[in-house]
Parts: sequence; C-alpha cells; structure tokens
Amino acid sequence: MMHPNHSLDLVSLKAMKPGIFIFSFLLPVWLFSQTPRIDNLRKILTHLKDSARIDSMNKLSLLFIEQPMKDSAEYYAISAYNQAATILYFHGMAESLSLQGTIKTRFYGNFVEAEKLDKESIGLYQKTWNQSGLADTYGHLSFACFSQSKYDEALKISMECYSINKNNQDEAGMLDILQLITQIHLKRGEFDRGFDVAQNALEISTRRGDQTGIKNCLLGLGTVCMGIEDYSLALNYYRIVFQNFSREDSISLIESEDLIWAKMEYAEIYSHLNMFDSALSRFNLFDTSKVDEKDLRIFLVSKGEYFMLLGQYEKALPGLLRGLAIHLKLNDGNEIVRTVLDLANTYYALGNEKEALRYARQGLNLGLKAHALQRMRDAYKVLYEVYDRRGKTDSAYNYYRSYIQTKESLTDDQTKGKFAANGYVQKIELLNNEKLISQQKLKIQDQQLKNETLIRNILIAFVFVVLLLGILFIRNTFLKRRNEKLKNENLYNELRHKTSDMEMQALRAQMNPHFIFNCLNSINRFIMKNESQTASDYLTQFSRLIRLVLNNSKKAWIPLEDEMDMLRLYLDMERLRFKGAFNYDLSCEEGLDPSGLLIPPLLLQPFVENAIWHGLMHKKENGLVSISFTVENDILHCTIFDNGIGRAAAASAGSKSSQTHKSMGIQITRERLALINGDLNDEKVAFNIEDMIDETGQATGTKVNLSIRYQQNYETSGESIPSLKLKDYD
Repeated sequence: MMHPNHSLDLVSLKAMKPGIFIFSFLLPVWLFSQTPRIDNLRKILTHLKDSARIDSMNKLSLLFIEQPMKDSAEYYAISAYNQAATILYFHGMAESLSLQGTIKTRFYGNFVEAEKLDKESIGLYQKTWNQSGLADTYGHLSFACFSQSKYDEALKISMECYSINKNNQDEAGMLDILQLITQIHLKRGEFDRGFDVAQNALEISTRRGDQTGIKNCLLGLGTVCMGIEDYSLALNYYRIVFQNFSREDSISLIESEDLIWAKMEYAEIYSHLNMFDSALSRFNLFDTSKVDEKDLRIFLVSKGEYFMLLGQYEKALPGLLRGLAIHLKLNDGNEIVRTVLDLANTYYALGNEKEALRYARQGLNLGLKAHALQRMRDAYKVLYEVYDRRGKTDSAYNYYRSYIQTKESLTDDQTKGKFAANGYVQKIELLNNEKLISQQKLKIQDQQLKNETLIRNILIAFVFVVLLLGILFIRNTFLKRRNEKLKNENLYNELRHKTSDMEMQALRAQMNPHFIFNCLNSINRFIMKNESQTASDYLTQFSRLIRLVLNNSKKAWIPLEDEMDMLRLYLDMERLRFKGAFNYDLSCEEGLDPSGLLIPPLLLQPFVENAIWHGLMHKKENGLVSISFTVENDILHCTIFDNGIGRAAAASAGSKSSQTHKSMGIQITRERLALINGDLNDEKVAFNIEDMIDETGQATGTKVNLSIRYQQNYETSGESIPSLKLKDYD
C-alpha cells in the first residue's frame, strides 16, 4: 500500500506550488488596488444620498476590514447603520450590523458581542427582499457560537449557511462553511462525519483549482486525525502543506491567524510523537515579540503542553496560566476548557491536589456543557486520580467509572473516524494510479512553460520588489504614528486610574472616623447608665467589629461575604443596645455566592444605621430590618428595608445633629458609589430611597435600593472563570 503522505502529495502538491507563487506576487498588488477603490468611494460619497450612500459606506467598511484598519472600518459601519435607521433601509442596517459583528470577531475577539450583532442582522435581513450578505452573516454567527463552545447551535446555523450558498451556487461560500463544519464535528467527537465533510471540501477546492482552499482542507483533515489521535497520519497532512513553503513564503503567508494555529498544531504533533527536537525547532520559529495577545496565547498553551509531555511541569505552568488569562479575556470557550484541563494535569503532577481538583471540576463543567467527550474524559481522569491519592475510594470509584464510560464512548467515535480516514487514503491511491501518466505529461508541459515565461517572471519580480519596499516604508511610518498614539493613550489612562484610586482612598478615610464616632457614642451611653455588663459585651463586639473595619478599610475591595459579616456584628451590637427591640434578616438570592463577589468595604453600613436610628428608634413595637442581595446584568442589587415610622415622621422627631450626620454618611457613600459605577452626575446609578405606605396612606417603612458594579473574586476555589457558575463535585 502506498504511504498516505505520498498519495496525498500526488493530488495536491502539483496544484499548490503555482498557487502559492502567484499569491505571493499578487498580494501586494491586491493591497494597492484597494487604495484607489477606497479613494474613489470616498470622493463620490459626498454626492450620494439615501440607500446609495449607505451601500457605499458599508463597502468602505469592508475594504478597511480587509486592509486591516479597525478604526476606519468601525466608523463607516456605525455611520451606515445610523443613516440607514433614519430612513428605515433594512438591508443597509442588516449589512452594517453584520460588518460590526465581523469587526468584533476579527479585531477584538469579542464573540459574545459578535453573536448578538449577527443575530440582529439576520432579523433585519428577513424584513427585506435583498438577501445579499445573509449567507456571510450566518457564517460569522456560526463561528461566534463555535468559539463559545455552542456546538449544537453552531452546527444548525452552519447548515443553514451551507443551504443558502448551495442555492446561490456559491462554491466559495460552500467551501468556507464546510471547513467550519469540519471543526464543529471534531469538537463534538463526530470524527467520521468530520472526515467526510473535510473530504467533500477538498474535492470542491481541487475542482475549482483553489490553492488556498486545498491548503486549508488538508489542514482540516490533519486536525481530524489529531482528534482521533492518529498523529502519524496528521503529520503527513501537515507536511504536505508546510514542506512546500520557502522561508519567504512562511514570513509573508503564514502570519495570518488561521495559519498561526496551524504552525502550533504542527509543533504539537511532533510533541505527541515524542519528536521533541523537531517540535522545539518549530516553536523557535515563532517570534513572540511581534504578535498580538490573541495570537500569543496559542503559542503559550502549545509550548506549555510541550513541557508537559516532556515532564517539565514547572516550566509548563507560567505559559498555561498566562494563556488562560488571555482566553478568558477573549471568551474563547474552546481554548478555555483545553487550558483548564492542562492546568489540572500540571498541578496534579506537581502534587498540588487542591488546584488540580479545582481546575478539573471547572474543565468537567465546561466539557459537560459543550458535550465534548474528550474534555470530559480528561477531567474524569484527573478527578479520580486526585481522590484515589487522597484515599477517598468512593469518590475515586465514581469518577473512575465515569472516566471508563466516557473513554469507551470516545474510543468508539475515534474508531469510526479511523475507518473513514483509512478508506479515504485507499480511495486517493486508486485515483493517483489513474492520473500518474497524465501528471508526467503535465510536468513536461510545465517545464516548457517555465522556459517561455522566465523573462516575464523576472520583470514581475522586479515590480514586486519595488512595491514591497514601498509597502514596508508606508507600513513603518504608519506603525510609528500608531505606537506614539497608543503610548499617549496608555499614559493618560494610567494617570486617570491613579486619580480614581486616590479619590476612593480619600472617601474611605472620611468614612471610617464617622463610623467609629457613632459606635463610641453607643458605648458611652451604656457607661453613663451604669450598665457595666452590657457595656462590656458591647465593647467586646465593638472590638471585633473595629478589627474587621481596620483590616478591611486598608483594602479597596473585599468579598461580599466579609461585608455581610461586618453588618451582622453591627446589627447584633445595635440589638444589644436597644435590648432586642428589633430583628433583622440578611440573605442572598439562590445561587449567589457572596465569597465570589468583591465590593468596597463599609459601603452598606450607613444605610443600615439610618434604618435603625431614624426608622425603628421611634417605633413602639418590635421592628424589622431586612437586607437582601441579588445579581442582574453584572450589577449587584442590594435592598435595605425597615418597617419603621418613615422618613417624614423621623425628620420631625429627629435632631438637627442627627440629620447632619445622616447627610454626611449618605453623601460620602453616594460619592463612593459614583466612583465605582462611573457616573458622578447620575444619582440613580448609586441608589434611590422609597417611602413605603399602606392603602390608607400611612407610612409603613422605608426601602433603599442600591446598584453596585462589583468585581469578580478569582481567588475563591468555587469559581475562577467569569460568567460560569461551576457545580461543586465531591
């Protein structure tokens, strides 16, 4: 049987070399051809109106995306939408939203926002007869869902995109979406289906003579082989692509994001085959100083896995942690679960069972959510190993049983994929035997053509060199200006951040003396009344409370759980002072973990103090203070309710001094909340106070509603990934 590498080489190698050569020469020419198009569109834009103007602005945005020039692309897309909305031009609005979704994906890696924009775009497309651009929008949306590990939804949307392209007889569009469908099947563990789709895409690319498509399809087949853990066959596919690139080709063509992934996967294959020297040489070709974070993270995790396979876990850890931080920033669900499980294995090998257990649980939750059998298998393996090492045989057995069941299911899927891969290799061998003679004739004809076109190629090469030098000059000038602009912006942001921190510290410094003054007054009253035991008890609780206050006031942010503990101590002190004249209730909504949220310290105490002193102090019967917490849209909502006499009655009964203290505490807290929430001019952002009345118009109490923009506490063991609530397995 012919070696798989040789059989595939006969089909695609012949077609790929001329395509790469032509593309490398035409790339700068194409880029320069965009400049006149942009200039022409800008010139005629002032003479256009209504839908024609909007369509031209959308075309400009697309050209700037291809350049790539983020700011200009974003400006024209948003401007086109605003003008289209004014005249209810639905197609213009839909196309603009689709472009904005592409910008969010390409320049920001913000897949959540891209999904939202693409779905809104599709809704507008359905309101107009002009469906041009709808297929592209489905493609963008499918990729955004795929990147968030929403594989079922991504597959459904991809099939809709494929159907539209097929009806439009758009083979290029069909080819693009087939390559994405291949990756979706791979993540779902449907390796045989993934291989079938990749074959279909390769046949379309070969028939069309699409050299870039052939290259991408071969890489897709290689990734499927990595999924079935047939690294030898995967290496054959990757060699076909990369062995035909010169050093110059690598610099000019393999710096795009997709091929950066491919280069790292190429190195990973060598690592899995224990060819570590070859893997290291591939990693060393990657210049980490010249890439953005969204590309650097690929290198960090791949190199970390290289060290893991070498058994050098201490070296693996920094790259994996840094890569995970960037994945989280970009919300790349596929890479998050991969890196989380890498960290679980690394910590287990280093003997850190606590961290291994935490990351394994997170990986299991993410794997279950995405129905990714391979990730579930790896998570179950770490969990049963940790519990087995701890001697917890029941838990170890349960996870081991789940590991075996998942592994068997995954092995079945991988076996199907291997049958599909081997069948395809045999099919290619038969086709190559039939085409061998015709290929020999084509080689003779190619040699003749090379001799005839030698002079023309020399002239083209000369033009290429001149244009390349011009591009480098323009690019260097542009990068220099952009770097200066970014440097100035970073300096401004740093100064503004330091100013905000100093303002926050000043407000906390005002808050602490105010709070301590009120507590000391309470202790003084007990002493004056000769209630020594009560004063002692009160002073004991006060010492505990003041210790918490002093410790927490040094921090800009503390867990909500600590703030609740301080409130309980304070409320117990006040109940002691008023001899149980009121009760209190302190609660969180179901599912809210108070240790996972961070808020500024001593933020809520002034409102609770007002509820007691001005609401319940003048009430004859027993009172109630209720404090509850909920979270909605990344905002912590706190409701403080008392069934006291109401603000109007309290104002008439209270002293001028107490009102002054109340105003000072509320004003300080309002300023702190405004700094936290980012709007000093809008008091509604901070809080609002409601007077509660019954059906007869009588006051029944007061309710304070606070909105706090919290931070996530990543140091808690229960949750370390934003927006993912991880179930605690034991």
